[in-house]
Parts: sequence; C-alpha cells; structure tokens
Amino acid sequence: MGWQTNRILETIGTATGGTQSINFNLEAIEALMVTLQADVADGIRPPNSTTGGTGPTDFSSTSYGTIATASTGRLGCTIFNSGPGNLHVMLGTATASTSVFTARLSAGDYYEVPFNYTGLIGGIFATAGTAEVTQLS
Repeated sequence: MGWQTNRILETIGTATGGTQSINFNLEAIEALMVTLQADVADGIRPPNSTTGGTGPTDFSSTSYGTIATASTGRLGCTIFNSGPGNLHVMLGTATASTSVFTARLSAGDYYEVPFNYTGLIGGIFATAGTAEVTQLS
C-alpha cells in the first residue's frame, strides 16, 4: 500500500490551485481507491497487513519462560497482564529477570511488541500472575 500512498501524495503535491487542479487530484485519488478495493476483493493484501493470528494463550511462569517463539511470519504480538503480579518481558535471547527486562507490565497493563519484531519473546512473573498473549500473522 505504500506506493499507492506515495503516488497520492505526489499527485496532491503538484496541485497549483484552482478548481481544475483539485478535480484532477480527486479523480486520481478515486482511481487509486478503486484499485485498492479491487486488490482487497481479489484477496491481495497490502504489505504488513494481518489476516489472522493465534491466541490468546496464557503465560504464567514465575521462572523465565518463552512467551512467544521467534517467527518470521509474525507481524505483531500483544500481551495483556490479567493477573496480579508484575510481568517482566524480554525481547531477544537474553534471559529476563525482575531486574533485566525490556518492559515491566503491572496488573492490567497492555503491551504491543514493536511492529515487525519477529524474534524470541521471553518473560517472568515476579509473583504469581497470568498474561494473555495474542500473535498476529
């Protein structure tokens, strides 16, 4: 979808004013929207769009554990701490602890793993707790 957006912006950028320029730009935008709608109808998805996912799955380990394995097909991952304990999340292969972590989620906190991160996600609860994990692909 990026090239269509760039094309729209380039077309709009050439507007010099007046009704004729505005009508030309609206027609170009409308034509691109028709193309995008046809692509969607044909099942062509824009780059980095999601069509499904897995989860939610539970994570509740008070010792270091894997929240989500590395996956090149993953476009996103969400983690919701639904339990009472603090969850310490680690992106990468380092072992998470209560003092070494990427993000700490208190009870009720929600975390979205950075877009297009496909590596290992590990974690540990400081005390008993449960997190709901959803992976998008």
